[in-house]
Amino acid sequence: MSGTYSSVVDLRGKQGLVDSCADKQLNEYQVSVTIVHTCTIVLTSWRLWYKIVQQCWWWEDVWAAIALAAIITSEVSVWIFSGTPMGSKPWNGSIIAYWLLMTNFTIGLWSSRLSMICSIVRLSSPTRIRTIARWAAATFGATTIVLLVHKCWFCARYHDWEEIAPLSCSLASSVAITQVIADFLSDMTLVVLPAQILHRVKLPRNQKILILSVFSGSLITTLLSIVHAVFFVQADPILKILTAQLEMAFSVIICNLLPIITCLYKVFRSKDLDPSHRRYSAGSMFLTTIVEMPSLDSHATEELKFIA
Repeated sequence: MSGTYSSVVDLRGKQGLVDSCADKQLNEYQVSVTIVHTCTIVLTSWRLWYKIVQQCWWWEDVWAAIALAAIITSEVSVWIFSGTPMGSKPWNGSIIAYWLLMTNFTIGLWSSRLSMICSIVRLSSPTRIRTIARWAAATFGATTIVLLVHKCWFCARYHDWEEIAPLSCSLASSVAITQVIADFLSDMTLVVLPAQILHRVKLPRNQKILILSVFSGSLITTLLSIVHAVFFVQADPILKILTAQLEMAFSVIICNLLPIITCLYKVFRSKDLDPSHRRYSAGSMFLTTIVEMPSLDSHATEELKFIA
């Protein structure tokens, strides 16, 4: 009898040690996510401030603002989610935090992509490329809605995942595969369309490489989505959340690169950022959204995305 009791105590001690190590690991992930999200919040806030100052706010900035809200909410939710010790029953705040992490991941990730595709819509002339970009934007929006509805429907239907920490709503592996395919196709779209536009524009080679490099950064998101899918399939709740948060943050950072590089480029080129000096000759092409020129499709104005 005493041997059985000592075995139970030993097992509990080992489990407690495992939970303690897991809690420590969770705290490390918490700090990592906080650092990345804080940097993302600073960059996005600066981007929105810059666009307001330059008086060139458009749909791409609306989506960037939505992504910013998702990042801020996720950063707060990570701390609430991490407050529940491993192996214990989660409290309501932790469950709500998990829901926010799950939904804001999808919202933040696809809002950043919608921001980039809206940039491409403005960058393109009224040709087939602009039409494709508009359809791509509609597809991105539909994908966001479908993913959100599916996740919310499944996790609201089955509540067994809410019984013990760490929380993890186990979606089917097919969801992870679908997400990777959607990520790959969307990120390739964000690379191919700008490449087609730049092919038709007369710009110095170094500027073309600079612009294309910004949009090609979205491929980093695809790599992170593959890593996220691996932990998704392996049902590792902590690493699944960590990789999801990193994927979202890097996607938002990438969608902010164009305005940031625009500003830096202008500063190093000693350009005047005053909105009263924003008009240039009709033959000039620029890598930013602060130039207003006559539209080619009979609209009042056209905001182009190039730097002098």
